[in-house]
Amino acid sequence: LRRLQQGVARSPSSRPTPRRGRPPSIAARLPAPCRPRVCTRCPSRGTRSKRGLGASMCEAQMPAQSSSLQPPEARLGNSSMGEAQMAAGGACGKPPKPRPKWRSSTEFTIACIGYAVGLGNFWRFPSLCFNNGGGAFLVPYVIVLLLIGMPIFLLELGMGQKFQVGGGEIWQRVHPTLKGVGIASTIASFIVCCYYNVVVAWALWYLFRGMASPLPWDPRLGGALEFWEVETLHCRAHTNASCNWDGDTRWPQRPGIAHPGELVWPLVGCLALAWLLVWLCVVKGVHSAGKVAWFTALFPYAVLAIMLVRGLSLEGAAVGLQWYLTPRFDRLSDPGVWVAAASQIFYSLGIGWGTLPAFASYNSHHHNFTRDAWVVPLINCGTSFLAGLVVFAVLGNLSVSSGVPIDEMEIEGSGLAFVVYPAAIATLPASPIFSFLFFLMLLCLGLDSQFSMVETVLTHIVDAGIGRRFKRAHRSIALCACMFVLSLLFVTRGGLYWVQLVDGFAANLTLFVVGAVECVAVAWIYGADRFAADALEMTGARIPKPLLWNYKYLIPLLLASLTAQAFVSTALGEHHLPPYGIAIGWCLALVSALPIPAYALQYACAPERRIGAPCLPRDLLSRSVGVPKTSVPHEVATASVDIEFGRPRGQRTVGPDRPL
Repeated sequence: LRRLQQGVARSPSSRPTPRRGRPPSIAARLPAPCRPRVCTRCPSRGTRSKRGLGASMCEAQMPAQSSSLQPPEARLGNSSMGEAQMAAGGACGKPPKPRPKWRSSTEFTIACIGYAVGLGNFWRFPSLCFNNGGGAFLVPYVIVLLLIGMPIFLLELGMGQKFQVGGGEIWQRVHPTLKGVGIASTIASFIVCCYYNVVVAWALWYLFRGMASPLPWDPRLGGALEFWEVETLHCRAHTNASCNWDGDTRWPQRPGIAHPGELVWPLVGCLALAWLLVWLCVVKGVHSAGKVAWFTALFPYAVLAIMLVRGLSLEGAAVGLQWYLTPRFDRLSDPGVWVAAASQIFYSLGIGWGTLPAFASYNSHHHNFTRDAWVVPLINCGTSFLAGLVVFAVLGNLSVSSGVPIDEMEIEGSGLAFVVYPAAIATLPASPIFSFLFFLMLLCLGLDSQFSMVETVLTHIVDAGIGRRFKRAHRSIALCACMFVLSLLFVTRGGLYWVQLVDGFAANLTLFVVGAVECVAVAWIYGADRFAADALEMTGARIPKPLLWNYKYLIPLLLASLTAQAFVSTALGEHHLPPYGIAIGWCLALVSALPIPAYALQYACAPERRIGAPCLPRDLLSRSVGVPKTSVPHEVATASVDIEFGRPRGQRTVGPDRPL
C-alpha cells in the first residue's frame, strides 16, 4: 500500500503468479499484509472469500446475477457500510469499526424531539407571532409545515438511514456534483454553533444569579432591563444609553460591531462551562447523546406545564391570549410573513442543517422512520403553540399591571427570554423557585439543540476521515475548543450586536437553497420511485404518489420563490446595522451557500470530464485501497481487470462521459 501511495511500480518478479485460466486481479498484486480482510459470500461457490476489496470482490469472474455486477450507485445504496467506514478501518488489513447505533428506536425519537424543540420554540416563534399578525401567522406556519417541512423531514431521515453516513457524505454519493450540499449544511451548523452556545451561557448566568432572594432583577433593585444590559452584557456606554440601536446613534458605536470592547469575564466562565457540557454530551457519540436527550428533551415539558398553569391564573392573561389567537388576515398578503413562517419551520424542525441525516445514520436498517417523520414535527409545532400561550399570558399580565398595550411593547428574541420573562417571574410568589425552573428549562433546550449541531459537524469530520489517527474524544475536544475560541467574540461588551448580526444573516438563504437542492436530488437524480422503494424495503410503509410529485415539482418551486423573496427582503429591508455590518452579514450568508455551486462547477470542469482525456478510476479505486486521488499509479489505473467490479474491462464501456 505504501508503494501504491508513492506511485512506485513494483518489479514483475515480486508479483504473485495468478492461477491458470483466471485474469490477474489488482488485489493479487497487493502485498499480502495489505490485502483486504473483508469476508463476503461468493454466490458462485457458496464459500467465504478474502480476496476482494469489498462486498463486490469475491472472484475475478462473477456470474451476471451476482451483486458485484450491479450499477455502482445501486451497490453504494445497498451497502450498510459507507466508504468512510472502510477508510476508518485504519491500516490495510484491519477490519473497519462498526458504526455505532442508537440503543432503541425510542431513544432516536427522543433525540429528534430534543433537537427539534429548542430555544426557537420559546422565543423566536412567539416574537414572530407578535410581529406578523398574531393568530394569522399560524396560517402560513401550518401550510409551510405540511407542504415543505414534514416532507423534507421524511426525506432526510430516509436518506440518512439508507446510506448510513452523515449529511456531509450522502449527497456526494447520490451524485458527485452534490458534494457541496453536505458541506454547506455543515458550514451553516458550524457558524450557528459558535453563537448559539452563548445563549446557553446567558441561561447559566441567570440560573446562578437567580439563586437569591430577592432576585437581582427585582424592580426594587433596578429591574430586568437594567440587569440584562448593565450587569449581564455590559453593553451600555453610559447609564442612559441603550444596547439596541434606535437609528439615532451614529456608528461606530462603542461598544459595537467594529469595536466590540473587552471580554465580559463572568460570561466567559459561563461559556467555558457550556462548552464543557457540550463536549461531555458528544464525547461518546450517540451513546452519550442518547442518554442526555432523555432528560434535556422531557424536562422542559414539565416546566412548560407548570408555567402554563401559572400563566393562565395571572390577572390579565385573557387579554394576552385574545391578542395571540385573534388573526389579522390583512398581514397574509405580505410576502415577508410567508418567508418568516418558512424560516421558522426550517429553524424549528432542524431541516437543512445536516443533523437529521446524521442522527438517522445511526439507526438500524429497518427502523420505521416514517413514523418519526410525522410524530416529531407535530410534537415540535404543538410545543411552539403551547409556548405561545405561556408567553402571551405573561404579556397580558404585564400589560394590565403596567398600563402599556400589548401592541406597543417591544418583543424580540433575547429580550423576551431575558427581560420580559424575568420581569414577570420577579412578581410571582416563590420567585427564586420559578426562576430556577425556567432557566434550567432554557439550559436544557439550548444544550439539546447545541450538542445535536456539534454532533452533525463531528459526524462530517469522522465520515470524511479527518484526523482518523486520533480518538473521537480528542477530535471532539479539538472541535469544541475551536468553537469556544471563535465564540469569545460574542461575550465581549459588543457581543450582543454580533449575535444579532450572525442570527439575522447566517443561514436563512442557505437553508432554503439546501432544501430545494435536496428535493431535486432525490426526485430527479436518485429517483423518487427508488426512494419510495427504499422506504418500503426499510419500513414496510408506502410513500403516497402525491408526496413524490411534491418532491418533484411543488417544493422546488415554493423554495425557489421563497429564496428569491428572502434575498430581496434581506437586500432591501431595513437593518439596524452599519453598512460594513451588513457587508459582513452577506459574507456569512454566502460562505455557507457557495459550496453548492462551487463543487458542482469543479466536477463539471474536472480534466477527466473533458473529451479526449483519460478516464482514471480515481474515486472508487482510491477510496477502496486508501490511495489518495492524485497518486494512483498508471499500472493500476490501466490494469486489465476492473478493480471495483471484478471483471475484465472488455465487458464494460468506460469513457470520459461515463466515470467509474
